[in-house]
Amino acid sequence: PGISAILKAVVSTQSTGEVAKQLLAAQRCVHTTSHQLSSPQLDRKSMMDMVKEQQSFKKGEICDSVSIYVRGGAGGNGYARKNGVGGNGGSVWVEALPIYQNLNHIHHHHNRKFVAGPGDHAGDDLVRGRPGEDCVVEVPPGTVVTDLRTGKIMCDVDKENTRYLLQGGEKGGNLVNNYRGKRGEEKWMKLVLKSIADVGLVGYPNAGKSSLLSMLSSASPTIGSYPFTTLKPTVGHMQTIDRSQLVRIADIPGLIEGASDNKGLGHVFLQHIERTKILLFVVDVQGFTLNYKTPHRTPFETFGYLCRELELYMAGLTKRPIVVAINKMDAANSDHAYEEFVALYREKLAKLVKVHSIVPISCYTGQGLEQLQDLLFELKYKKKRKITEKDVV
Repeated sequence: PGISAILKAVVSTQSTGEVAKQLLAAQRCVHTTSHQLSSPQLDRKSMMDMVKEQQSFKKGEICDSVSIYVRGGAGGNGYARKNGVGGNGGSVWVEALPIYQNLNHIHHHHNRKFVAGPGDHAGDDLVRGRPGEDCVVEVPPGTVVTDLRTGKIMCDVDKENTRYLLQGGEKGGNLVNNYRGKRGEEKWMKLVLKSIADVGLVGYPNAGKSSLLSMLSSASPTIGSYPFTTLKPTVGHMQTIDRSQLVRIADIPGLIEGASDNKGLGHVFLQHIERTKILLFVVDVQGFTLNYKTPHRTPFETFGYLCRELELYMAGLTKRPIVVAINKMDAANSDHAYEEFVALYREKLAKLVKVHSIVPISCYTGQGLEQLQDLLFELKYKKKRKITEKDVV
């Protein structure tokens, strides 16, 4: 769907001047995703500090991107007296293993440094030095490795139990290089997970995303009656009683208007949404107001502006399977607000943004949660299920 078309459908009740300004701002937005960012202006010390001083993660929170330092092994010195050749340095590899689902183990690795072993020196008892030990960075499948300096994608680690070379080791000392082994070359790289969960919770702050995650899964995210309770993504697991089906749900930090322009750490939060397969919009039936300086948004305007931010960040993001959960249905006049949302969606946005289902829920009373669970299992496993009238919009 076109950004301008979405914006026109949402703000049709506003003044013509305000619509024109927002359309102009939308058309001027040019954004860059996480794996395209580069830092060519940083020196070695700054790059090392970037690797060391990364944010910490509490229990239950996941790390989906991390910067690391890698260095190939140095070549061993040769031995001129006996024409001895030094051992080659070890190489640094990255390997995808299915036992990992996030990058937390990389984040907690000692200083996030991965250095291959040096080759042995040649000598009287060792005419040819032994090669250095290789270093393997173990990551979950679907990890993209990017050079921090150039922004170039080094490799897309998508095949399990397959190794990709990050940095080769140096050759050992020999006659050509005057028997001096060369120091290993160093690089700074960023690891980014392409997918962190099956379902991503999308919504403004304080819409009830963390409460919903705690109701649907065994996760225990921080819950509070204030905006930006969640600052890092938390993944919960929802599974059937016989454990034959599993759906991973990510609680994404709340967005604000202008997130696609990196307001309120917008790019960081949108990166998490980009790495989920199904989008579950959580909309407060009472609407949303960030603070006294910002206008109040109705539930329909809330959904429309969220779609706009996603499209501005990455075109086609709203073409993924979408479920809308209208939360806090235990509030007064919620039935009327819900019916108004459905009517406005059908009239203005149905042709632009395809929604699989609109489900009224309440994390306080438990209304609609079982129906929502069935929908998410159906979307992931593509199993046919009898659709009720309330599901179809």
